[in-house]
Amino acid sequence: MKKLTLSAAVVAAMFGTQAYAAPGDVQLTGYVSPVCEVTGLSTQLFDFGDVSTMQNLTVSGLNMKCNDADGATVTLTSSEGGLESDDNEDFALTYDATFTPGGGLPAFTLSAPGGPGQNDVSATQAYSGSELLAAGVSASIDVATTEVSPWAGGYSDTLTVNITSN
Repeated sequence: MKKLTLSAAVVAAMFGTQAYAAPGDVQLTGYVSPVCEVTGLSTQLFDFGDVSTMQNLTVSGLNMKCNDADGATVTLTSSEGGLESDDNEDFALTYDATFTPGGGLPAFTLSAPGGPGQNDVSATQAYSGSELLAAGVSASIDVATTEVSPWAGGYSDTLTVNITSN
């Protein structure tokens, strides 16, 4: 009987003490898709008209958005370095293209140098990461010719807007 009482006491002692479980954990994750874009711009034709006089035009309805915490860099690139003459290849008229985002973000200007052989001329502006930029701001591009031509014929250029996260 002593053995049975002793065995019962040992079993009671084993189950009577508090059992400690090993700690566990749960990993929690989340995700926000990266967005860095200028929208509202597609391949469009904007016609200055007669460039024997100074001309201006505005490309409006754009939106700039980049949700990278480091911000973004916007680049304007003139493929011909100005309004290139259809008749006199590699001769281009000068113009200024000003990219203006909303929300108090700074504007910047590409001054296309014109003249002969100026291809892929660019200007850039870096913007710091902000909740404003992450939410998106309106933008526009104002383009003004800065010289005129007396020569007949067409003049053209492709202006590209590119945005990359920093």
